[in-house]
Amino acid sequence: MSLQERVARLRYNFVPDHLVGEILTKRWTDNAIPFLALVLTVAGFGTAISGFFKPQSLSDSTRQLGEFSIVVTGLTIVMLGGGIDLSVGSIFALSTFSAVGSFLILGWPVWAALAAAILTGLVFGSLNGLLVGYLRLRAFLTTLVTFIIGRALFDILVVEFAAQIQLSTVTSDTWDFIGDGTVFGFSISVIVAAIIAVLAHIALTRSRPGWHILAVGGSRRSAYNSGIRVRGTVFMTYAISGICWGSRAFFSPAD
Repeated sequence: MSLQERVARLRYNFVPDHLVGEILTKRWTDNAIPFLALVLTVAGFGTAISGFFKPQSLSDSTRQLGEFSIVVTGLTIVMLGGGIDLSVGSIFALSTFSAVGSFLILGWPVWAALAAAILTGLVFGSLNGLLVGYLRLRAFLTTLVTFIIGRALFDILVVEFAAQIQLSTVTSDTWDFIGDGTVFGFSISVIVAAIIAVLAHIALTRSRPGWHILAVGGSRRSAYNSGIRVRGTVFMTYAISGICWGSRAFFSPAD
């Protein structure tokens, strides 16, 4: 065997012609490529910004990351179910007002303020689920309308009760700890976001309702023909996302 043939044999054995194509066909590359782009972006801009990687700056960044991650988890569930929600800003604002108003105006305990925020998110998420899932309205336009209505309602409430909130003398160490405290260097919002993300992953990949959500998002007609309650599943995605946004509103009272 000549030297040229030996080199060609080694190349075919260790450097396949379609190596890049084979890598890109793997399922994990769908998540790995955006994650790599995110790492490179953070590294590039973090190096360009003075003090970005200092401990205090990283602590503030991770706190905001945790708060946004809770919202992202809710939106992910909606999108996996084949929907979209533009009303997240209004639901978050109203849930925040429910938590702050319950605590600072009504003087309710912290756990009651948490319940008020989650209940508000659940109510508005269920409203979107009813309109989109059961009444079969278009998700884009429907959630845009609920966003406008929710924003208008929030503006009215702020004008009416802003003075009472600002002049309130109610305090709580638990409330302050949730907003500004840390556990082993991690803010409460980061810990809560991690717990919600893990629970959402387990539910979507290891439970029947999670499989139904993925099936409906893949093809509603096929899911319906398989006996899945498509309308109820769509409703469930919006209700769960509303709970996530209500949780995010409570665990960021410092905002």
